[in-house]
Amino acid sequence: MSMEIENFLTVGTTSLDTRVGLVCHYQFENGTSQFVFMDVQGESGASLDDSRSFSTENFVQTRAYCNGLILLSGFSGNQSCYHVFNPLTKHNVMIPQTSIRGSIVRVGLAYDGCQFEVVLVEADSSKSNELILHVFSSETSKWRSHHPTNIAAPSLPECEFPELGPPPLYSNGAIHWEIGGNLLVYQVQGNHCELHELPNSNFDDWSRQSTLTFSRRCLCESGGRIYYCYTDYHGFHIWNLLNEENNLPESYYYCNYKRFPWRLDHSVMHEVFMPKHQNFCGSFSDWDPYKIAPISYNEQAQIIYLQLPGTVVSYKFDSGTLGSICTYSSYPGIDFNCCSFFSSTTSSPRNAERDINKGEMELNLPVAGMENLAL
Repeated sequence: MSMEIENFLTVGTTSLDTRVGLVCHYQFENGTSQFVFMDVQGESGASLDDSRSFSTENFVQTRAYCNGLILLSGFSGNQSCYHVFNPLTKHNVMIPQTSIRGSIVRVGLAYDGCQFEVVLVEADSSKSNELILHVFSSETSKWRSHHPTNIAAPSLPECEFPELGPPPLYSNGAIHWEIGGNLLVYQVQGNHCELHELPNSNFDDWSRQSTLTFSRRCLCESGGRIYYCYTDYHGFHIWNLLNEENNLPESYYYCNYKRFPWRLDHSVMHEVFMPKHQNFCGSFSDWDPYKIAPISYNEQAQIIYLQLPGTVVSYKFDSGTLGSICTYSSYPGIDFNCCSFFSSTTSSPRNAERDINKGEMELNLPVAGMENLAL
């Protein structure tokens, strides 16, 4: 296993070019999937990165994306399993099973360019939902367990589908999860955990939120900072996670930022957004506000990328304009959960041919030349 992982991680990690993009996981009716990697061209259009795009013959779910690696869940025979997949090299590592008595409530991936760790968060119902972290390291090819004692486990809904929530974010050496109206932060080095209240923690029904067919929240990184974006009945909002290095004004210290370490950067109300963009959104009277799903935020360009039914758009805050990135088809009656997007900040060799497919792309058809894999 260790030699397999060593080869898996070292191939294709030199001569790097850092860029920001989007990854689309499109699920077909027969259970197969295609993964399309796109480099977004500012406010409109995107180019396809053929070197990393691929399709799968069997059913898989995307659980996390981290620095070029994807954590997927699927089945091996009748048992569930996890895969860590390198889209650039097409190498795959199946993670060995570990003994867990309670429920796995969150799954995460950390990758620093040298080694990766898969983290399973267990809620032990026999101990008042005590959280236990099970960590698989590619360095040792073994599991270890960690029992955080400095935090109280948040209250979790009786019925929850974690895979439908926002994907975890690995940033600044830590994995970040949304969990029961809180942000759970796990510092990989040192096994330290923190729990912070989320800006929308007063949402009246987290159990309903966790079973929605598509996530309307996202955790993303831009400019080295962490952002939490979500949609509610009023509009869509972007909050910045603060720390002691943010040069906070005195008012934040007075309010105790360690208890609520958030600053609201942007809010766009539906009543302002909708009338201006009916060509994308349709009639305001028939509009479901949860059909606006944040995907990623570019702090420098002041652009948020949003998924609407059948399309992905960019919204520029200073001008209030929308640009079209890509389109896709949804299954009748199933809204738009067949097509999920997550942000990609990664490093990979330049591919001169990737700029051939520019402009708005259609994602609901198999991409020519895409490698078909059985995981």
